[in-house]
Amino acid sequence: MAHPEDTLTLELRLSESLMCIFREVGPGVAESAEVTVPVGTRVREILVNQGINPLLVPMVLFRESGGAGNRQLGMNDSLDASGTLTLYGPLAGG
Repeated sequence: MAHPEDTLTLELRLSESLMCIFREVGPGVAESAEVTVPVGTRVREILVNQGINPLLVPMVLFRESGGAGNRQLGMNDSLDASGTLTLYGPLAGG
């Protein structure tokens, strides 16, 4: 049984560009969700467990709870603090 100090609480937020993709394929993915994961969970694992294909998320920003700024994470980065993960879908433009 996991102890509270062995887990993290994360708020997942999906950007509008990512929500547009999910709206096209139908309902099922919320714009935001709160998840609890073990300390050391990789970003890729969190996405897969939420039914989000990591290939759809070229950029992930993390803001630690109580923190002032965001930092960019890669799919293989692991988390050691609670906070907010903002997931960005592909963008086009020029």
